[in-house]
Amino acid sequence: MVTWQYAVVPTTFQAPAGITYQVLSQIHIPTDTYVAVETEAERLASIQDSIVCSSGGAVLAAGTVQPNVIPVCPEGYHWDYSDNLCAPNNCPTGYHWSGTACVADQVSPPPPSADQAIPAGNITVTDFNLNTTPGVRNVRIVAKRWFKIERSYTDNVGHFLFTKRFKHKVKIVVKFKNSYCNIRSIRGLQLWQSLYVVRKTIGVYSGDKSNIPPYNFGWSANTAKARSNGFWVAATTINAVQEHRDYSTTYGFTAAPLNLNIYISNLSSSLSSTPLFGKRYISNFPSSFATTFLVNHISNEIPVLGPVVNWYVSFFATIASTRLDIAIGYNRTMDRFTSDFIKETVYHELSHASHYAKLGNTWYNNLVMAELAEIVAHPLPSDPLNPYGSGASATNSPIIALGEAWGYHMGHFLADQRYGTSASSQIEQPGNTFFTGGGAHPHIDVLEAFNPNLTSDPFNWIPKGLMEDLIDATNETNPITDNVSGFTISQLFNALQSDVTTLQLYRARIISQNPSISTINITNLFGQYHY
Repeated sequence: MVTWQYAVVPTTFQAPAGITYQVLSQIHIPTDTYVAVETEAERLASIQDSIVCSSGGAVLAAGTVQPNVIPVCPEGYHWDYSDNLCAPNNCPTGYHWSGTACVADQVSPPPPSADQAIPAGNITVTDFNLNTTPGVRNVRIVAKRWFKIERSYTDNVGHFLFTKRFKHKVKIVVKFKNSYCNIRSIRGLQLWQSLYVVRKTIGVYSGDKSNIPPYNFGWSANTAKARSNGFWVAATTINAVQEHRDYSTTYGFTAAPLNLNIYISNLSSSLSSTPLFGKRYISNFPSSFATTFLVNHISNEIPVLGPVVNWYVSFFATIASTRLDIAIGYNRTMDRFTSDFIKETVYHELSHASHYAKLGNTWYNNLVMAELAEIVAHPLPSDPLNPYGSGASATNSPIIALGEAWGYHMGHFLADQRYGTSASSQIEQPGNTFFTGGGAHPHIDVLEAFNPNLTSDPFNWIPKGLMEDLIDATNETNPITDNVSGFTISQLFNALQSDVTTLQLYRARIISQNPSISTINITNLFGQYHY
C-alpha cells in the first residue's frame, strides 16, 4: 500500500486527475535574506549535522535549543537586530561590514609615482562615527605652476596620480566636483562664492612630489559654522552622493540625476531641500524660495541690513537659487554635527532626486510647488509649521505626506546601512530620542517608534515610520500595531508612480502590485497612520 507523501507546492499547483490530496497548511517561504529562518527549518528537519549559533563563542550541537540565541550568519551576512534576520552586508564600493556597520576598507598608501617630479598622493575625510578616514572619492584634483596645469580625479579610495612633471614647486588644489555633482557653498554675506565650486588648496610642494603626505579633511572647531568645517561637509557630501548611487544599485531604485548642483550652507540646519531648479529648468523661478531659504536666514544673523546690502543679498540669493538642485544646511549644535547626521540629510535629499529621476517634471513640480506654498504661508524658520504646513491643506498636504514619507524613510534606512550601531542618537519627534549604545540602531529605532498621534509633533501627519513598518519583520504594538512585513525597497519604490499623488493611492498601488501580501493588514497599517 502506498503511504501518504508530503510535498511543498506553489499555490497555483493543480493535482492530476484522480489523485487524492489534502492541503495541510499554507506556508510562507521567505526571501534568501531570511537565512536565520532557513537555518531553523533545517534544524527542525534534522537535516544538518550541526547548527552554528552564537552563545559567547559556543557552538550548539544539532537538536539543542537555547533561548535568546542569535544565529551566526553565513559569510556576507550580519544579524539585523531590527528585522531579526540575517541581512546581506550591502556595503558600497570601498567599504566592508565590521560586525556593526559599514567601514572603509583599509588601503595601502598610494604607490609613489615613477618620477619624483610627478605629483601623487591621497585625499581623505574623517568619519567621526566610525573613527576612520576613508578616501574622498572621485574628486577633482588640480596641479598647477604658472601656466602648466593638469587636472585629474582621485579614485574610489582617494588616490590621485598625475602624468605631467613639475620640476620645481607645484600647487595642489582640491575642487569638489565630478560627473555626479558640483558642491557649492553659501556662507553669510559671501554669496558671490556660490557662483563657484568649493575649492581648497592643500599645499605647495617641492622636491620629491611622488608621494605627497595624505591630506585629511576633518574639523576641530567648537562651532559647526566655522569656515574650515565647510570643507569637511563638502568632502562628506561628495562621498555620500556616490554612496547613494551605490545603494540605488543594491536596493533597486533609480539613481539621482547626474551633475547636481549641491549647495552646502552654514546659515541654518533647516535649509535642506531638493527643489531641483537647475534640473527642471524653471522659467518662472519663485522668488519666494530665495527669500525664505536665504534672505530670511541672513537677516536673522545680521538683523540690521541697509538698502544696498538688502539688494545685494536678494540679487545673489536669486542667482544662486536658480541653479540650486539640492541644499544641505549644516549649522547644527556640535552633538548633531556628525558624519551620520550629514549623510542622513544627503541620503534624504538624494532620495527625493531619485523620485524625480523616475517620474519627471510634472509630478515633481507638484511636490515642489506644494512645499513652496506652505513655506510662503509659514516663512519664518521659527514657525513650527515651517516648511510642511499643518497637514490640513487638501491641495498641498497629500503629495507632501507621500514625498516626505519616502525621503525620511530612505534617509534613515540608508544611514543605518552605513552606520548601524555606530550611529549618533536620533530624534524625529519631540520627546522621542533614541540613543546609541547597547546594540541599538538609532536610525531604525526612530522610524519604528514614530507616533502619528503625538500632538506635540506638528508634522505627525507625515508617516515617517510607515515604510519601515512595511519592510521590517517585527510585529511591534506600540505605537503602531504592525502585522506587515517582507516588502523590499525596490517594491516600495516601484509603487511610486506618476499617477500616485496621495498615500491612499500609494496604498492601492502597493496592494495591486503585491497581491500575495495580506490586503487587510496593509489597509490596517495605513489606517493607523490615518491614511
